[in-house]
Amino acid sequence: MKFRRFVMPALLAGCVSLAALGGPMPAAAQEVQALNPASNDMQTQGKVGDTAYRWTNGRAWMSLNDDAKVAMVAGLEQGIILSVRENWKAVPKESQQEITKTATRLTVGGFTFDQLVLQIDNFYLMPGDINVPVVDAYMFALTKLKKASDDQLKDLANHLRKLYPPPPMPKNEDKH
Repeated sequence: MKFRRFVMPALLAGCVSLAALGGPMPAAAQEVQALNPASNDMQTQGKVGDTAYRWTNGRAWMSLNDDAKVAMVAGLEQGIILSVRENWKAVPKESQQEITKTATRLTVGGFTFDQLVLQIDNFYLMPGDINVPVVDAYMFALTKLKKASDDQLKDLANHLRKLYPPPPMPKNEDKH
C-alpha cells in the first residue's frame, strides 16, 4: 500500500487534497480538515491584547467525532499546563501564585473530559452560539461544571454572543 504510506502524511499535512486524487477522505484526514479548515466559516476572529487570532468555532467542533472532541479538550488542557511550565521561571515569585490560580481555574480538575465535551456540545445546540470559539465554549463549560449560578451562566453566554455574533444571513433576492 505505497499509496497510503506516502499520500496519507501529505493529506494530513494539508499538502494534497484527496478530492484531487479522486478518492473518499479517510476519517483521520476529515478530523484534521475540521481543525484546520480551508474556509473561514469554521473559524472566528478574536484578539488577545493587540494580536488577532483565528479561533476554531462551533462549526468545526460539531463536525468532529467524540474521540476528536475529547482529544481537543485534552489538548486545550495540555496547552494551559505547557504555558504554566514555560512561564513559571520567567515570572517573579509573587506572580507564580497567580499563575497557579489561573491554571486551576482553566483546567478540568474534578471532571472528566467526557463531561466537558457534553457541556460544550450542549453549548453549541443554541444557534446563536455556533460562532463562539471553542476556547470560550470550553471556559463556559468549565464555569457551568464548577456550579456557577444560572444568572452568571446567562450573563457569560450573552457576553459571548455579543462578542462573537453569527455572520449575517444571506439575503434571498427574488429576481421575478
